[in-house]
Amino acid sequence: MSTSAAEYRQRRQGREITGAISLPSGAQFTMRRPPLDLWIAAGKIPQSFLRAMLEAQQGGASAAVRFSVEETLDGYSFLTEAIIYAAVEPRLSLDGSGDTLRLDELDPEDFRFLVSWVQAGSPGIPVATEKGQVEPDRLTRFRQKRPGGSTDVGIDGTEVREQAESFAHVG
Repeated sequence: MSTSAAEYRQRRQGREITGAISLPSGAQFTMRRPPLDLWIAAGKIPQSFLRAMLEAQQGGASAAVRFSVEETLDGYSFLTEAIIYAAVEPRLSLDGSGDTLRLDELDPEDFRFLVSWVQAGSPGIPVATEKGQVEPDRLTRFRQKRPGGSTDVGIDGTEVREQAESFAHVG
């Protein structure tokens, strides 16, 4: 017997990791991490964002990326979709359909916070691995090899390899 789309979605949502995020207004939202890797593969993320991400990785923090008006609008549209997807409780929508909070009902400071939260990689929501869940801030210890740079990360290489291999097998 095959699985319906609704059954698959329900099963997937039941396994997603969520966390409580405190907004500047004092509201507590239950959020989940947007699946950016899947969205990249599906072509859902604007190419300008991907280009900016790659340029920032190559140029470091000093890389300056400029967006056209159209690219900026595409970016806000994408961020809006990511925020709506990530909000588990309360649910968010553009139109307030069903039991949802309209996005334009958010306090502007809360909206800006959520935009920054998505752009920062959804801090506070653990990442699933084969060996359980890992807090994203533990990943900041890892440094990628940079052209002309050192690969010395200041911790045991075996620990780095084991952690990296555990992340490589996340499905």
